[in-house]
Amino acid sequence: MPYQLKSSDINLQTLSFVAFRLYKSAAQKLGAARHNGHTIVVPILGIQRSGTSLMYWVFERDLGVKVYRESSKLSSLDAVEHIRLNPLADVKTAIERHHVPMVVFKPLVESQRAHELLTTFPEARVLWAYRHYQDVAASNLKAFGTDNGKRDLQPFLAGDPGNWRSQNSSAETRETIRSHYADDMNPFDAAALFWWARMQLYFEQHLDQHPSVMLSRYEDLVLNPARTMRRTYAFLGRAYPGDHIVKDVNAQSVGKGRVSKLTPAVDQLCGQMLERLDRLNETAAQALEAKIERDGSPEMLTNGDSVYAG
Repeated sequence: MPYQLKSSDINLQTLSFVAFRLYKSAAQKLGAARHNGHTIVVPILGIQRSGTSLMYWVFERDLGVKVYRESSKLSSLDAVEHIRLNPLADVKTAIERHHVPMVVFKPLVESQRAHELLTTFPEARVLWAYRHYQDVAASNLKAFGTDNGKRDLQPFLAGDPGNWRSQNSSAETRETIRSHYADDMNPFDAAALFWWARMQLYFEQHLDQHPSVMLSRYEDLVLNPARTMRRTYAFLGRAYPGDHIVKDVNAQSVGKGRVSKLTPAVDQLCGQMLERLDRLNETAAQALEAKIERDGSPEMLTNGDSVYAG
């Protein structure tokens, strides 16, 4: 079901933001004719419950950025979940109508099709969102119910090639899930296994070697928002608009799900995956920090090297 604003969500902060968005929409329409340059296209991939909604709010505060929610007119033909993208040619046409410096959208359920997106948008800059698996698992079950982890694993067990959860999954991924699955399994194990399967896609698609893809760690954003977004904008190739875009970021959700609720085998599997991601993320962060210090430029990396290169 598409997101709908509830009465409990309405407060001075949301009303202020609604007013800002109206101003932003008008400003973009008035400035559209003046922007004739390159538009940076930014798909956000990864997994739900990894702070991608927070990234949405942050990017929304940049007047030069058009942001699409996960459920939007780009997914208008999905009559079931309202989140799968329309044919990519149609998505490209819709995005190209925006004469703005940057367009951000978050087709999380298309993360297994990263190379199709990069082919459709050859100059795109992809952000792969991730977060500690225990926090993601806890948030998943809280948001969607205690059985949701097991529901997310069913397409892998069935070998369903059409379901976004298992689409393009490898035989290794499906076998790993089968080896850990049981009808009476710990629901946190199930949700964590789904996190592992989505993160496995990052490596199976060799995105760690792709110069146009960067990891985006939730904990970095909430613990050091301004510094993290400066790095992100340096990667994207757009001047950092200022710390006002992160003024509503807080770290209140960090670590809330980190209670030992996983079996040792699943905890070890996910822990090893998290270590791989964190090592790569740290390498990229150091490279971008050095670039910013060296030339003070927001320009994107143009030498064809991955930000993870040693």
